Amino acid sequence: MMLEQLRKETRDLHTEIEKGNLAGFIMDHSITTDQYKTLLLQNFIAYKITEEAISPYLNNFSNTKSTQLQADLNLLNVSTELVEFFKNDFFCNSKEEAIGAAYVVEGSVLGGMMIAKELKNCEYLKDISNHHFFNGDRNNVLGWKLFCKQVNESEFPQKQIDKATQKAKETFLFFGKVFLEVKEARNSVNSEL
Repeated sequence: MMLEQLRKETRDLHTEIEKGNLAGFIMDHSITTDQYKTLLLQNFIAYKITEEAISPYLNNFSNTKSTQLQADLNLLNVSTELVEFFKNDFFCNSKEEAIGAAYVVEGSVLGGMMIAKELKNCEYLKDISNHHFFNGDRNNVLGWKLFCKQVNESEFPQKQIDKATQKAKETFLFFGKVFLEVKEARNSVNSEL
């Protein structure tokens, strides 16, 4: 019941946030190296902050996405100092809120699998031999499956479901904010060079 409500009530917001995502340039194979760096940084910041907010409330939740993104950014010599500007923009205060946020974080792996398949077709990324985050590893889906199993095995009163749904919406909005502001910051820095 909870997953059904989360999916239904966040569908439009999820679609809206994806419209402005640089990952679309991977799907059409036109992404530049600088756009890819921005995409990785956007995701690193969003995942790092949300994973840290979720972890205290959910057992078996891992921070692997931000760790993978950090490895990609290190290889490309991209600073992650912008994360500091978003540290106070996202929190979880309960298990229900953590479930809502985890729905967004864990569910994103499905889109990441599709993106990973297209990286090899991106001309400007051909020199990058190892992708840690968009790696296409089928095992990445295990976190999503475990999350769904745990949520489906539990009974939640409607009040908790509503709280999780609200936090899932807030999480999508947070990702959207990070995507927009990091893109603007990197464009500003690049235009000054």
